[in-house]
Amino acid sequence: MYSVFLVEDEIVMRDGIRELIAWNEYGFSFAGEASDGELAWPQIQKLKPDIVITDIKMPFMDGLALSRLVRKEFPRTTIIILSGYDDFVYAKEAISIGVNQYLLKPLSRDQLVEILCEVKMQKDKEAEQARYLAQFNGEIQEYLSNSRRGFFDQLVSGKHSVGELLARAERLKLPLSAECYNVILFLLEEDPVRTQYSAQMADVQSDICGCFPENKNLVMFSMGIDLIVFLVMADASSIQLETESCVECIREICQPIRKTINWSVVVSTPVNRLSGVADCYRAARKGMFYRHGAKDGNVFYVDRTALNGGPAAQTANVVDFDLNDTDAAKMDQRIVEKFLISGLPEELTTFVEDYFRSIGIAAVQSLIFRQYVVLNINFTVKAFLEKYGYTKESICSTQEKGPQLQESILSLEASEQYVRDLLEHALELRDQAVNSRYTKKLQKAVDYIKNNYSDPEISLNTVAKVAIVSPTHFSAVFSQQMGKTFVEYLTELRMEKAKELLRCTDTSSSEIAYQVGYSDPHYFSFIFKKINGCSPRDYRMGRKAT
Repeated sequence: MYSVFLVEDEIVMRDGIRELIAWNEYGFSFAGEASDGELAWPQIQKLKPDIVITDIKMPFMDGLALSRLVRKEFPRTTIIILSGYDDFVYAKEAISIGVNQYLLKPLSRDQLVEILCEVKMQKDKEAEQARYLAQFNGEIQEYLSNSRRGFFDQLVSGKHSVGELLARAERLKLPLSAECYNVILFLLEEDPVRTQYSAQMADVQSDICGCFPENKNLVMFSMGIDLIVFLVMADASSIQLETESCVECIREICQPIRKTINWSVVVSTPVNRLSGVADCYRAARKGMFYRHGAKDGNVFYVDRTALNGGPAAQTANVVDFDLNDTDAAKMDQRIVEKFLISGLPEELTTFVEDYFRSIGIAAVQSLIFRQYVVLNINFTVKAFLEKYGYTKESICSTQEKGPQLQESILSLEASEQYVRDLLEHALELRDQAVNSRYTKKLQKAVDYIKNNYSDPEISLNTVAKVAIVSPTHFSAVFSQQMGKTFVEYLTELRMEKAKELLRCTDTSSSEIAYQVGYSDPHYFSFIFKKINGCSPRDYRMGRKAT
C-alpha cells in the first residue's frame, strides 16, 4: 500500500477527500492531514508518505513552497497539486519544482481516484524496476566477488606475468598501477565452543566490508569465511601513511568487540613492484602464524626480510648449543595454534621447515631437545582438536596409524616429517568439523531457498540472515560447498520448476513466471531462453533448443 498525506485549508474539501475515497480498496492508506503547509511539513518529515496531495493557495505556507521542501528531501514522493486557479504561471512553477500532477478544482471523486490509480501503476512499475536493478546488482556483485577471489589467487601464485595480471585487473576494473604495494590481512578466528560466535563474526565482517570504499589506493578481497585481504597502493612517500590509515579503520571497528571475538591484523612490508605482491602476501601469511613482528594490540607488523631467510632467520650450523641462547618464544604453542586455525595444506611444508629453523639448527640437532619440540607440538594439536569435539581416544587412535613418536625423533628429517603428517591430519579434522558446522547452516539456507524460491524478494541477503552469517560469508561458503553461486543455484531451481510446470500443466507462461518468482514475464522468458536455449513456448511444444 502507498501512504497518502492531504494538505487542504478548506475543511469541507479536506473532509470530502478523506471520507469519500475507499483508500484501502484502491491500494492506499490515508496517513494524515493538515490545513496548511507549515503544519504539514513536520508531519510529512515524520511519516514520509509516498504521495502528498496539496492545495496550492493556503495561509502561512502555500502548496508550492511545501512542494519545494518535499521534492528536496523526499525526491521519490509523488506530489499532486490541487488548484482553483487556471493560471499558466502557477502551472509553470509547479512543473519547474517537479510536481507530478497539477489538477484544477472542482474535482470529482472519480477523477481523483483515476489519477491516484495512475500514480499507483507508475509507482508499482518503479518498484518493479528497482527490484530488477537490485537483483541485477546483487548478481553482478556476487560474480565480481568470485572473480576477484580468483584474480587474487592468480596475483599471489607467482605463475602469471605482470601483463596478464594487469589485463585481467582492467577487465575487473581494479586499479593496480602504483609505485608501491603492501598487503594487510584481517583475520577473524572462530571459536568452536561459543554458539553466538558466527553471528558476531558476520556482523564484524559486514561492518569491515561496508567501511572501505574502494579507490585508487585500496582494493579489498574477501578470501573466505574468516579472512579479508587489503591491497594498499600508493607512491613511495605515502605507502606507509595509506597502510596505517587502513589499519586504524579496522582497529576502530574491532576495538569494541576485542573481548568477545578473536581478531588480528597482520601488516606486511611494502614492495615496489606488482610481481612482489606474492612475496608480500606470503610473508603476511607466515606472520599470521609466527607473529614475530612488533606487536601493537591486535596488530602485528611483519619483517619480510627476516621471515624469508634474512639475517634474523639465519643460524649457525653447529651441533652444540647453549639452552640459554635458545629463544623460547619461537616454540610458543600459539604459533602452532595459529597455523591450525588459519593454515592451508599447501603451506604445511614451508611452515614446518620455518618452525624448526626458527628454533635454531644447533638446538634441534639435539635428540633430547628435538623430543621436547615434537612432544610440545603433539600436545598442542590434541588440545586444539579437543576444542572441535574430538575425544582423546579418537585422536590417539588416528595417530597410531602413522609413525611412532620414538621413530620420529631419530633425525631432524624424521621429526619434520612426523610433524608434517600430524599437522596435515589435524587440518583435515579441522576442516571436517568446520564443514560439518557450515553444512548445517548451508542446509538450512538451501531448505529456505527451496521453500521460498517463488518469492520475488528472495536475495542473497535474506538467505544469509536465515543462515546467521554475513552476505559475504554466505556467498563464499555457498560457492565453496555447492560449486556454484547463490544466484546460479536459485536460477537453476526456478528453471527446473518452470520446466516441470510447462510440461505437466496448461498454466500460461506468464502465470508460471509468477509462480517461480519472476514478477515480469518478459524477464522470465529472457532468462529461460538464456538458460535452456529456447523460449518457454517452444519448450512446451517440445521444440529443440537453438
